[in-house]
Amino acid sequence: MVSILLRVPVRFIAIGLGPTIWRQPLNRDMQLILRAVPTGMSIGVVGRWADDGRTLRPIRHDMLVALGGPIASFLFSALLVVLATVIPYSPAIQAWLTRMAAFSTVLGFLNLIPLPGLDGGHLLMLTATSLGLRLSPQQEIAIHRVGLQLTAIACIVVLAVHLVGRL
Repeated sequence: MVSILLRVPVRFIAIGLGPTIWRQPLNRDMQLILRAVPTGMSIGVVGRWADDGRTLRPIRHDMLVALGGPIASFLFSALLVVLATVIPYSPAIQAWLTRMAAFSTVLGFLNLIPLPGLDGGHLLMLTATSLGLRLSPQQEIAIHRVGLQLTAIACIVVLAVHLVGRL
């Protein structure tokens, strides 16, 4: 919603994580994506840079969009809790919805960690840019890509340690 108010072009809105199970074009430039694990949300926005190196919008717009990610996760968590408590599902489905809500909340907080690739990392880099740091679009992409790779490696290590500890 923040991106719409700020007129930041959005390419997709994705609900959940994992493989795509449903995709619906909303208009010629944007689509809605539903993924297999109903936790968390994400949007894909058009980059900040024009081909000639100019920025396409104020930095504060991108900061607000980055904050919108974790906020959307928290709102989605609240929706899952409401669904689990208001609509009469089986106890197993209610428990699953509640766990997905808790997981989405954790993802929202983790997404605020200032690592490149996460929204917290975007906020950190945007703040550094507003204070005078000048990186090319390619340098920004490379930094975010490395941050995402390090985050993925950390997740795999934590999972491996957890699984080994259960043996």
